[in-house]
Amino acid sequence: MQDDELAEEVAAWFLRMQDGECGPEERRAFEAWLAESEKHREEYRNYELLWSNLDRLGNVPLHKSRSKRSIVAGLLVVVATGFSAHWYTELGDAITTEIGERRHVVLVDGTALDLNTDSKVRVKMEDGLRRVTLVRGEVLLNVAKDARPFEVHAADGILRDIGTTFNVRSDGETTNVAVLEGEVQIKLSSAAPIHLRGGQQVDYQAAAISAIETVNTADVTAWLSGRLIFRDTPLQEVVRQLNRYHSRPVELAGAGLGNLKVSGEFNSADRAGLLEALKMLLSLESGERLGSTELSARR
Repeated sequence: MQDDELAEEVAAWFLRMQDGECGPEERRAFEAWLAESEKHREEYRNYELLWSNLDRLGNVPLHKSRSKRSIVAGLLVVVATGFSAHWYTELGDAITTEIGERRHVVLVDGTALDLNTDSKVRVKMEDGLRRVTLVRGEVLLNVAKDARPFEVHAADGILRDIGTTFNVRSDGETTNVAVLEGEVQIKLSSAAPIHLRGGQQVDYQAAAISAIETVNTADVTAWLSGRLIFRDTPLQEVVRQLNRYHSRPVELAGAGLGNLKVSGEFNSADRAGLLEALKMLLSLESGERLGSTELSARR
C-alpha cells in the first residue's frame, strides 16, 4: 500500500473511532485492521499523537470554536492530501512551493491555503490572533470562521479578513489583492485603511494603494487549474508571469517590446507552447542564450 493510501485509511479509521455512534462491529473491524500489521499500529499511534498535540500547538478550546468531530474531519483532509506536517505551522514554520509546484494546505482552524508556484508563507496561530505572512509568491485563502481575527501580512500591508476568500500575489515590490467573496481591509502605514469586497482588487506598494478596480474572479483563480489568462496584458508582464513557472527565464530584447499587448488563455506548464503562440501573435523570434531564452522582433 502506498503511503498516501495508508494515510487516508488511518485518518478514516480515526474519524470513525471518534464518532459516538460507532458500534461494536465497527470497533471489532478496527481492532482487526490494527492487528494486520505493525505499520498500521505505528501510523495510528502517530495520528493519535498529532491529535493530542493540537492544544499544545495553540489550538483554541473546542467549546469556543469548533466541535471535536469537525477538527478531526479537518485532520482527515490534511493527512489524506499529504500535508499533515503543516499542522505545525502555527509555530512559525514555513510552507513553500518549488517552481512549477502548487500546494493545498488546511490549517488547524480549518482555513484553506492554496499556494501557487515558487511561493512561501509563514503561519502563526495565537490565542488572540491568526496570522499568515506572505514572504513571496501567491496564495489563495479561504478563511474559516473563528473568534480570533485573521490577518495576512504581505510586503508593507496588513490585510484583515472580514469573513472571506481572497487571493494575494506579491513580487517584492507590488502586491495585488483580489477578493472573491466577503470583505478585506487593507492597511498601509502611510495610508488610511480601505475595504475591498467580492469582485474587487487593488495593487499596493510601500507608500501607495491603487484605485479599486473590478476583477473577473475566474481569471484570478485560473492558476489553480494551471492556466494563465491575459487580457490586453503587456508582454513584459506576460513574460514575468511565465518566468514564475519555469526555471529557465525568458528575456526581451528590443526597445518597446514589453509594451506589446497579449490576450489569450495558456497552459502555465507549457512553456514551449506559450512561446510559440507569442512568436506567432506578435511576429517575434526566439533564440537560446546562455541561461535564458531571448525574444526579439522578427527580422
